[in-house]
Amino acid sequence: MALSTAPTRYSPAVLEGIAAGERAVFRLALARGDGQVVSEVAASALARGQELATIALIREPPPRPIACKAGCAWCCVAKIVAAPPEVLHIAEHLRSTLAPDAYTTLVERVRDISERTRGLSRAERLEARVPCPLLDESGACSVHAVRPLVCAGWNSLDAAACEAHLGARAAPPPPLHAPSNELCQAVLGGLFGAAQDLGLDSRPVELQAALTIALTDPTAGDRWLRGESVFASAVDAEAPAPPPHPLL
Repeated sequence: MALSTAPTRYSPAVLEGIAAGERAVFRLALARGDGQVVSEVAASALARGQELATIALIREPPPRPIACKAGCAWCCVAKIVAAPPEVLHIAEHLRSTLAPDAYTTLVERVRDISERTRGLSRAERLEARVPCPLLDESGACSVHAVRPLVCAGWNSLDAAACEAHLGARAAPPPPLHAPSNELCQAVLGGLFGAAQDLGLDSRPVELQAALTIALTDPTAGDRWLRGESVFASAVDAEAPAPPPHPLL
């Protein structure tokens, strides 16, 4: 997803400070935990991103209301990049909430769409217009409560502009509420950084490919915490790898 470049009150230094603070908190939690804690850390990251985004909406309200609402799924054909704990959190949520038959059906749908979109660039994904397998029959996100921070930070001010951008490569990105978007990105940076500090595989992954792995391997969280490259085949080639960190 393209990000808004509109100026906000949040300077790079402020955003880096937020990311550093979240990084320290997430690092302590991951260092003491097991596979279940990975899911809890991702839940905390999403809650923190939403908290900061809500504060930003109050302190720096957008010029028009946020256009995003249930059933508006123009952005749900875009490539989504996530941190491994976010993927594990979604998988755990689905594993604990779906009936066995529904879970099996969903796993097959995720696998099928992952195979159809594997290796496509962001632009190619937009052109292919393959919907996210996590949408329900009404077009709403079935994992909204545990969605990735990239999705949580996508606060569009114009649904028609989303439709145009996500339906044609040449159309410009829609206007977003930049402060809340930037804050969610800062928290996500802290989550990546915490994993990196602990020597875990912190490479950004493509959501559907990574989710296929997490849904079919209930030990993925424990293995990732042991330092295994569980999601190596799902690493997104377009997303920049995190820079080296002094703690490593």
